[in-house]
Amino acid sequence: MSKEVITCLYCQSPNEIDNEQNDIGNCENCGMPLTQHAPEGRLSRLKRFLPFFWAIVIFCLVMIFYLPR
Repeated sequence: MSKEVITCLYCQSPNEIDNEQNDIGNCENCGMPLTQHAPEGRLSRLKRFLPFFWAIVIFCLVMIFYLPR
């Protein structure tokens, strides 16, 4: 029987989970559902945001000079 420790994302308390069961369950301390993977971090959101930001900036600059006055 192998045990895995998963940290709760809400209260940061460690929870031992039995790997043989498919159900992860809830935190023993706060009762919130435990997740196997952490949510995506700030860096990955920033990598996705930057291309859209620069595309909008370039579009706005082109429209400033392109649109008739």
